[in-house]
Amino acid sequence: MHTVAKVTLGVGGVMLAIGVLLTVMGGSELSSLEELSIEDEAVWSGDSGVYDGLEDDDSLLIFVSDGVRCDEFSMNISREDGGRDAKYVHDQCTADGEKPMGHEDDPMGWYHMGSIHNLEVGVSYQVTTTAEFAAVPEQVIIELIEGIFGGIGGILGGSTCACCGFLFLVIGLVMALVMKEEAATTYLIDEQGRVILNQQPGEANTDGDTEGGPSAAADWYKQTEK
Repeated sequence: MHTVAKVTLGVGGVMLAIGVLLTVMGGSELSSLEELSIEDEAVWSGDSGVYDGLEDDDSLLIFVSDGVRCDEFSMNISREDGGRDAKYVHDQCTADGEKPMGHEDDPMGWYHMGSIHNLEVGVSYQVTTTAEFAAVPEQVIIELIEGIFGGIGGILGGSTCACCGFLFLVIGLVMALVMKEEAATTYLIDEQGRVILNQQPGEANTDGDTEGGPSAAADWYKQTEK
Protein backbone atom coordinates (compact mmCIF):
# COMPACT_ATOMS: atom_id res chain seq x y z
CA MET A 1 0.00 0.00 0.00
CA HIS A 2 1.27 3.45 -0.90
CA THR A 3 2.53 5.55 2.02
CA VAL A 4 0.18 8.44 1.23
CA ALA A 5 -2.80 6.09 1.32
CA LYS A 6 -1.68 4.71 4.69
CA VAL A 7 -1.39 8.21 6.17
CA THR A 8 -4.80 9.24 4.80
CA LEU A 9 -6.46 6.13 6.23
CA GLY A 10 -4.78 6.72 9.58
CA VAL A 11 -5.93 10.33 9.78
CA GLY A 12 -9.45 9.33 8.79
CA GLY A 13 -9.61 6.62 11.44
CA VAL A 14 -8.42 8.96 14.20
CA MET A 15 -10.87 11.71 13.20
CA LEU A 16 -13.73 9.22 13.04
CA ALA A 17 -12.93 7.88 16.51
CA ILE A 18 -12.66 11.39 18.01
CA GLY A 19 -15.92 12.43 16.35
CA VAL A 20 -17.82 9.43 17.70
CA LEU A 21 -16.38 10.07 21.19
CA LEU A 22 -17.39 13.76 21.18
CA THR A 23 -20.88 12.90 19.95
CA VAL A 24 -21.37 10.32 22.70
CA MET A 25 -20.07 12.73 25.35
CA GLY A 26 -22.39 15.51 24.14
CA GLY A 27 -25.38 13.19 24.17
CA SER A 28 -24.52 11.96 27.66
CA GLU A 29 -24.29 15.53 28.95
CA LEU A 30 -27.72 16.39 27.55
CA SER A 31 -29.31 13.23 28.92
CA SER A 32 -27.86 13.89 32.37
CA LEU A 33 -29.48 17.33 32.57
CA GLU A 34 -32.62 17.31 34.65
CA GLU A 35 -35.55 19.63 34.15
CA LEU A 36 -35.34 22.68 36.38
CA SER A 37 -37.21 22.13 39.64
CA ILE A 38 -38.19 25.50 41.08
CA GLU A 39 -39.16 23.99 44.43
CA ASP A 40 -35.79 22.24 44.86
CA GLU A 41 -33.64 25.17 43.70
CA ALA A 42 -35.49 27.97 45.54
CA VAL A 43 -33.60 29.70 48.36
CA TRP A 44 -36.56 31.93 49.26
CA SER A 45 -40.23 30.96 48.96
CA GLY A 46 -43.58 32.06 50.33
CA ASP A 47 -45.22 35.47 50.32
CA SER A 48 -44.61 38.65 52.31
CA GLY A 49 -42.14 38.40 55.19
CA VAL A 50 -38.52 38.80 56.27
CA TYR A 51 -35.84 36.99 54.25
CA ASP A 52 -32.11 36.70 54.91
CA GLY A 53 -29.53 36.96 52.16
CA LEU A 54 -27.81 33.58 52.14
CA GLU A 55 -26.34 33.40 48.63
CA ASP A 56 -23.00 34.75 47.40
CA ASP A 57 -24.73 35.54 44.11
CA ASP A 58 -26.41 38.93 44.47
CA SER A 59 -29.17 38.18 41.93
CA LEU A 60 -32.27 36.02 42.34
CA LEU A 61 -34.88 35.12 39.73
CA ILE A 62 -38.49 35.40 40.91
CA PHE A 63 -40.96 32.72 39.83
CA VAL A 64 -44.70 32.62 40.57
CA SER A 65 -47.47 30.19 39.71
CA ASP A 66 -48.67 30.37 36.11
CA GLY A 67 -52.10 31.25 37.47
CA VAL A 68 -50.88 34.71 38.51
CA ARG A 69 -51.34 37.54 35.99
CA CYS A 70 -48.18 39.40 35.05
CA ASP A 71 -49.77 42.86 35.33
CA GLU A 72 -51.18 42.07 38.79
CA PHE A 73 -47.97 40.91 40.44
CA SER A 74 -45.75 43.33 42.33
CA MET A 75 -42.91 43.08 44.84
CA ASN A 76 -41.32 45.56 47.22
CA ILE A 77 -38.07 44.78 49.01
CA SER A 78 -36.17 46.84 51.58
CA ARG A 79 -33.36 46.34 54.10
CA GLU A 80 -34.32 46.22 57.74
CA ASP A 81 -31.06 47.91 58.81
CA GLY A 82 -31.71 50.91 56.60
CA GLY A 83 -28.75 50.32 54.27
CA ARG A 84 -28.77 50.18 50.49
CA ASP A 85 -31.96 48.47 49.36
CA ALA A 86 -32.02 45.60 46.94
CA LYS A 87 -33.82 46.24 43.66
CA TYR A 88 -36.66 44.26 42.15
CA VAL A 89 -36.99 44.49 38.33
CA HIS A 90 -40.29 43.33 36.85
CA ASP A 91 -40.30 41.61 33.46
CA GLN A 92 -42.27 43.13 30.59
CA CYS A 93 -45.76 41.67 30.20
CA THR A 94 -47.47 40.53 27.01
CA ALA A 95 -49.90 42.91 25.31
CA ASP A 96 -52.89 41.52 27.21
CA GLY A 97 -50.99 41.70 30.52
CA GLU A 98 -51.63 38.06 31.33
CA LYS A 99 -48.15 36.57 30.92
CA PRO A 100 -44.54 37.78 31.07
CA MET A 101 -42.60 38.07 27.84
CA GLY A 102 -40.67 34.87 27.08
CA HIS A 103 -43.04 32.73 29.14
CA GLU A 104 -42.70 29.94 26.54
CA ASP A 105 -39.28 29.08 28.00
CA ASP A 106 -40.40 29.05 31.63
CA PRO A 107 -40.61 25.79 33.63
CA MET A 108 -43.97 24.04 33.50
CA GLY A 109 -46.40 25.54 35.98
CA TRP A 110 -44.30 28.68 36.60
CA TYR A 111 -43.80 32.19 35.24
CA HIS A 112 -40.54 34.08 35.56
CA MET A 113 -41.86 37.48 36.69
CA GLY A 114 -38.67 39.38 37.43
CA SER A 115 -35.42 39.42 39.38
CA ILE A 116 -33.90 40.86 42.54
CA HIS A 117 -30.46 42.49 42.41
CA ASN A 118 -27.93 43.97 44.87
CA LEU A 119 -28.55 41.44 47.63
CA GLU A 120 -25.94 41.10 50.37
CA VAL A 121 -25.12 37.98 52.35
CA GLY A 122 -26.22 38.13 55.99
CA VAL A 123 -28.60 41.08 55.50
CA SER A 124 -32.29 40.73 56.35
CA TYR A 125 -34.83 42.05 53.84
CA GLN A 126 -38.49 42.91 54.27
CA VAL A 127 -40.41 41.60 51.27
CA THR A 128 -43.99 42.45 50.36
CA THR A 129 -45.66 40.75 47.38
CA THR A 130 -49.12 40.30 45.92
CA ALA A 131 -48.70 36.52 45.47
CA GLU A 132 -46.55 33.65 46.64
CA PHE A 133 -43.19 33.39 44.93
CA ALA A 134 -40.03 31.27 44.73
CA ALA A 135 -36.58 32.84 44.36
CA VAL A 136 -33.91 30.87 42.47
CA PRO A 137 -30.24 31.93 42.22
CA GLU A 138 -29.37 33.23 38.77
CA GLN A 139 -26.27 31.00 38.68
CA VAL A 140 -28.48 27.89 38.68
CA ILE A 141 -30.12 28.99 35.41
CA ILE A 142 -26.76 29.96 33.88
CA GLU A 143 -25.28 26.53 34.65
CA LEU A 144 -28.33 24.81 33.16
CA ILE A 145 -28.05 26.84 29.94
CA GLU A 146 -24.30 26.21 29.73
CA GLY A 147 -24.92 22.47 30.08
CA ILE A 148 -27.47 22.51 27.26
CA PHE A 149 -25.22 24.46 24.89
CA GLY A 150 -22.23 22.31 25.85
CA GLY A 151 -24.12 19.13 25.00
CA ILE A 152 -25.39 20.50 21.70
CA GLY A 153 -21.92 21.78 20.81
CA GLY A 154 -20.41 18.37 21.56
CA ILE A 155 -22.92 16.61 19.33
CA LEU A 156 -22.50 19.05 16.43
CA GLY A 157 -18.71 19.14 16.68
CA GLY A 158 -18.45 15.38 17.06
CA SER A 159 -20.75 14.73 14.10
CA THR A 160 -18.74 17.09 11.90
CA CYS A 161 -15.45 15.48 12.92
CA ALA A 162 -16.86 11.98 12.33
CA CYS A 163 -18.10 12.94 8.85
CA CYS A 164 -14.69 14.36 7.92
CA GLY A 165 -13.02 11.22 9.25
CA PHE A 166 -15.30 9.00 7.16
CA LEU A 167 -14.51 11.10 4.08
CA PHE A 168 -10.78 10.69 4.70
CA LEU A 169 -11.27 6.93 5.02
CA VAL A 170 -13.06 6.79 1.66
CA ILE A 171 -10.33 8.86 -0.01
CA GLY A 172 -7.63 6.72 1.58
CA LEU A 173 -9.32 3.53 0.39
CA VAL A 174 -9.51 4.84 -3.19
CA MET A 175 -5.86 5.87 -3.04
CA ALA A 176 -4.91 2.42 -1.73
CA LEU A 177 -6.60 0.77 -4.70
CA VAL A 178 -5.28 3.15 -7.35
CA MET A 179 -1.80 4.16 -6.22
CA LYS A 180 1.01 1.61 -6.50
CA GLU A 181 3.89 1.36 -4.08
CA GLU A 182 7.07 2.62 -5.67
CA ALA A 183 9.86 0.01 -5.79
CA ALA A 184 12.90 0.90 -3.76
CA THR A 185 16.01 1.78 -5.77
CA THR A 186 19.19 0.02 -4.69
CA TYR A 187 22.75 0.45 -5.88
CA LEU A 188 26.21 -1.04 -5.54
CA ILE A 189 29.60 0.63 -5.46
CA ASP A 190 32.35 -1.28 -7.21
CA GLU A 191 36.04 -1.36 -6.33
CA GLN A 192 36.72 1.75 -8.36
CA GLY A 193 34.01 3.74 -6.52
CA ARG A 194 31.53 3.67 -9.36
CA VAL A 195 27.81 3.55 -8.57
CA ILE A 196 25.96 0.63 -10.13
CA LEU A 197 22.14 0.70 -10.00
CA ASN A 198 20.29 -2.54 -9.36
CA GLN A 199 17.18 -3.22 -11.45
CA GLN A 200 14.23 -5.08 -10.03
CA PRO A 201 13.52 -8.53 -11.53
CA GLY A 202 11.54 -8.24 -14.72
CA GLU A 203 12.60 -4.66 -15.43
CA ALA A 204 13.99 -4.00 -18.89
CA ASN A 205 17.23 -2.13 -19.33
CA THR A 206 18.26 0.13 -22.15
CA ASP A 207 21.05 -2.19 -23.32
CA GLY A 208 18.73 -5.13 -23.86
CA ASP A 209 20.25 -7.07 -20.94
CA THR A 210 17.52 -8.90 -19.05
CA GLU A 211 19.83 -10.50 -16.53
CA GLY A 212 19.86 -7.52 -14.18
CA GLY A 213 21.31 -4.14 -13.53
CA PRO A 214 24.97 -4.62 -12.55
CA SER A 215 26.20 -6.05 -15.89
CA ALA A 216 24.37 -3.41 -17.91
CA ALA A 217 25.79 -0.65 -15.77
CA ALA A 218 29.30 -2.12 -16.11
CA ASP A 219 28.99 -2.14 -19.90
CA TRP A 220 27.94 1.48 -19.83
CA TYR A 221 30.97 2.43 -17.77
CA LYS A 222 33.27 0.59 -20.18
CA GLN A 223 31.81 2.45 -23.14
CA THR A 224 32.23 5.83 -21.51
CA GLU A 225 35.86 5.12 -20.59
CA LYS A 226 36.87 4.57 -24.23
